[in-house]
Amino acid sequence: ELIKEIRNYLIEHLHERITIDELSKKYLINTSTLKSVFKAVYGLPIASYVKEYRIKKAMKLLRETNDSIAAIAESIGYETQGKFTKAFKNSVQVLPTEYRKMHKNNV
Repeated sequence: ELIKEIRNYLIEHLHERITIDELSKKYLINTSTLKSVFKAVYGLPIASYVKEYRIKKAMKLLRETNDSIAAIAESIGYETQGKFTKAFKNSVQVLPTEYRKMHKNNV
């Protein structure tokens, strides 16, 4: 239950940079316990899970909104459009603009 609560907190605060130390203090859980239990429950380390979640959310926003790439990047916690574009391309293999073009007709 606690791990689900932590995950939900991370998802609700996507636009913030939250450290494992901050999470352990907030939820009174040992950092190594937090890391191992989170990975056991969600199959990924916390940082990887959050990054993947951000990219999935960005994909949804690119398909379903006309928000600018910069606005989407900011809304999911990237400091700059450049960092977001790089992370998106590494994960999805296409640029956000190309992804939007490919999926815009499906809306």
